[in-house]
Amino acid sequence: MAGTDQQDTLMAIRCQLGDPLAWEELVRRWHPRLWRFVLGMLSDRTSAEDVLQNVWLRVIRSLVRLREPEKLSAWLYGIARSAITDRLREQYRHPPADEVSEVSDSDDSLKAVDVSDSLRAGLAQLHPADREVVVLFYFEERSLDEVAEISRIPSGTVKSRLHRARRVIREALEQESAEHDQA
Repeated sequence: MAGTDQQDTLMAIRCQLGDPLAWEELVRRWHPRLWRFVLGMLSDRTSAEDVLQNVWLRVIRSLVRLREPEKLSAWLYGIARSAITDRLREQYRHPPADEVSEVSDSDDSLKAVDVSDSLRAGLAQLHPADREVVVLFYFEERSLDEVAEISRIPSGTVKSRLHRARRVIREALEQESAEHDQA
């Protein structure tokens, strides 16, 4: 990971100097990671796309002021976290109307979809702060220290949130399995 961190540092400096190839490399390298994080936190594709676009606008406007290019990763996730928080506040103020979604029966991997849907449902039950550490730790494969830095909380708090989140998700999966067995 040290080589990747060094590449990110150099890429950030090149972006700050206005190198257009570095910008392309930054987007190519970080867009999928940030997408997974944002989508994992919001679980609504349309909202996630809007938030990610906002993240990239914030990055473009403020990368020249990044004082510690070696912390590019935490800085990018921090911007995404801030944009997600803004969107969640907006959603809590103005809840959307209920939407009905259709499931296609033609999918060959319905069992995988069921597990995926159950996992998403479990994630959706989590408090956003707990969901954030789960997404960063498990899906983005960030270390405890990185999650703590991005979330601006102590490592011990990250551990306790992960423990609580695992319990909630496990209970949701067990409940889903029990309901499925009864049907």
